[in-house]
Amino acid sequence: MKKVNIKDFGYNLDNIKDAEQKSFMENILTAMCDVVNKAMEGAITPESMKSQFDAINEKLKGYDAEKFEQLVKDNNDLRDMLKKAMETIEKAKEKGPAAVDAMNRFTEKIGEMYDSEKFRDFCEGHSRKSGAFGGFSLKDLVTVSMTNDYTGTHLITDQLGVVANKYAPKRLHMRDLLTSLTGDPAFPNLAFTEIESMDRNARYATENGRLSESHIKIKEQNVSVKRLGTYLPISKRMLKSRAYIQSYIVAMLPEAVYMAEDWNILFGDGNGENLEGITKKSGCKSVESIITDTIVSGSAGSVYSVSALSTVNSEAQQGIVVEFANPQPDILDGMKITFANAVVNTGLNATHDVIKMNDRQILISGLTLSGTETGVSSMTFTVNNGGFQSIDEPNSRDVIKTAFAVMSYAQYYPTAIVLNPITVNTIDSEKDTLGRNLDLIETRGGVKYIAGRPIIEYDGIPVGKYLLGDFRPLAAALVDYTNLTLEWAEDVETKLTNQVVLIAQEEIIFPIYNPWAFAYGDLETLKAAITKPTDYAIYVQPTATVGHTSGSDTVELSYQVKPLGTSITWTSSDSTKATVANGVVTGKSAGTAIITASISDGTNTYTDVCVVTVS
Repeated sequence: MKKVNIKDFGYNLDNIKDAEQKSFMENILTAMCDVVNKAMEGAITPESMKSQFDAINEKLKGYDAEKFEQLVKDNNDLRDMLKKAMETIEKAKEKGPAAVDAMNRFTEKIGEMYDSEKFRDFCEGHSRKSGAFGGFSLKDLVTVSMTNDYTGTHLITDQLGVVANKYAPKRLHMRDLLTSLTGDPAFPNLAFTEIESMDRNARYATENGRLSESHIKIKEQNVSVKRLGTYLPISKRMLKSRAYIQSYIVAMLPEAVYMAEDWNILFGDGNGENLEGITKKSGCKSVESIITDTIVSGSAGSVYSVSALSTVNSEAQQGIVVEFANPQPDILDGMKITFANAVVNTGLNATHDVIKMNDRQILISGLTLSGTETGVSSMTFTVNNGGFQSIDEPNSRDVIKTAFAVMSYAQYYPTAIVLNPITVNTIDSEKDTLGRNLDLIETRGGVKYIAGRPIIEYDGIPVGKYLLGDFRPLAAALVDYTNLTLEWAEDVETKLTNQVVLIAQEEIIFPIYNPWAFAYGDLETLKAAITKPTDYAIYVQPTATVGHTSGSDTVELSYQVKPLGTSITWTSSDSTKATVANGVVTGKSAGTAIITASISDGTNTYTDVCVVTVS
C-alpha cells in the first residue's frame, strides 16, 4: 500500500525561506503523514485519528492563526475525509486487501489529475477545458473472485464459482452481475455469434438412430464501440479543495456512470451512441407470453377416443386416457392441456397436467369416466407451458419463482431480477389474510433477495414491470473498450452560476449472445397467467317436501357452493305452487315446483335443481 508523504498534501516547503517556520511546517506535516499512514494500515481507530488531528490543529492555532488559517482548514477537511475513508477501509479490509488496493488505484489517479498542470490552468481560469484525464477504471471499485473457495457475500449463484462483490454495500447495478471483459482498443468492433431463434421446449432425443436436429439458429453479429457518459456540476470554489474533490468524485461519479450504463443495458435503442439494450432484442419475451402461447393445438376431429384407464394388477386406477387421431410428439410431460366440447365427461373441459403415455395417448389423472363420450368428434385442445394456470392464489414471490422456473432451460437459468424500487416496496408490504407481513423479500449483506436471487433496484424500469435472466457470460457480457476518462469544462451558463462540470465518459461494447435467456414483462399479467382458475359449482338436494295448509309452511334446502360466499340466485318454476328466498321454500298450493339455484363466474352460469312436492 502506498504511504502518504509530505508532497501528497500539496505544500512546497522549498518556498519557505524562514528556517524556523520551515522546520515547524516539516514537523506538522510529518505528524500528519504519520497519522494518515497509521490510519490506512489500521493501526489506529478513526476516533484516535480524530484526536491526534485535533492536537495538531491546536499547535497550528497556537503558532500563528492568521498565517496558517488555510492550513488548519485543509487539515480539518482532510480529517473529516479520512474519517469517512477509514470507515470504508474497514469494510474493505473485511473483503481482503484487493479491495483496498483497488480503491488506492482509483484515488491515486484522482491525485495525479489534481496535481497536473492542465488542471491547475483550468482552476486558475487559463483554459475553458481541462483536457481528458484517463486511466480511471470502474473495475477498481469492484472486486471479482473467480475461485470456488470464496467466502464473501454471494450476489449471484455460485454454481460456476462466479462471484461479484461490491466494494461497499449499496444498491446493485447491472455491471455488478454482468461479467466485465477487457476490450482491445485496436479493434473498435466485436464479431460474435448470437442465438437468433430457439425452441424452449426442445428435448435432447435421437431420431431414427440419427442425431436430433438442432432447435437453435445462430447468426454472426457485429457490434461497435459505444460512448456512454454523464456529467456532474460542482461549485468552482471547491476546485481548490483537494479533500473535497477527491471524496466527491469517489462518492458520486461511479454511481452516476452506473445509472447511465443501467439504462443503456436495459433499454438502449442501439442508435447513435446508445447500446442495444436487452429489452430491444426480439428473443427477450415476457414469461407470461411464454406461458400462455399455444405450443400445440388440435381442432375438431383431432381426438380419437376417450376411455377409462385399464386395470393394473387387478386394481382399478382412476384416470381418463385420451387418444389423439395423429401422433403428438411435441406434447411433453409437465405441460398443460385444455380440452373443450366434451359432452358426457364434462370434467375434461378444463386445464389438466399432461402425463404422457406415448405420442398418441396421454393420461388425465384424477378423473373418472362418466360414460361413453359422445362428443369426441367435436373435442378440441390446446397445450401450454407447465406454468400455465398452475398455482392457487399466488403471491408475488410465487409469481417470480415461477418465472425463474420457466426461464431455466438447457444451460441457462436466471441469476437476478430487475425491479422498480416501488415494486420492491409493494412486494415487501404484502400481507396474509390476518394482516401479517409475508416477508417475501430478504436482505443479505445489504442486498435484497427474492426467491433466492438478488434484486437490482432501478427506477428506470416502469413500476410493475420486471426483467430477469441469466447475467453470466453464457448469455451476455460487458466489454470495457476504454477506461473511464474525466474532463472539466465550463461555458457561459456555468460561469453565470460560478460552476464547472465534470464530464465522465467511457467506451464499451455490449454483446448479447443469447437474448432468449432474458425475459421482460408485467408482474400482474404474469400472475394472471399462472393462477389456477377458481372452481365454480353449486349442489342442491335433489328433492324436498313442504306443506301449504297453514300458509306459512317452509322447508330450508341444503346446498353447497364453490367458492364459498358466491352469490346464489334462487328461482321457482311455478310461484303459485311454491316460492323460494335464500334457499327457504314456502308452500303455496298442492302440486310440484322445480327450484333452481344459479351462480356465475362472470362468463359461465352453473345451476342445480330441486324438485319440491307441495302437499
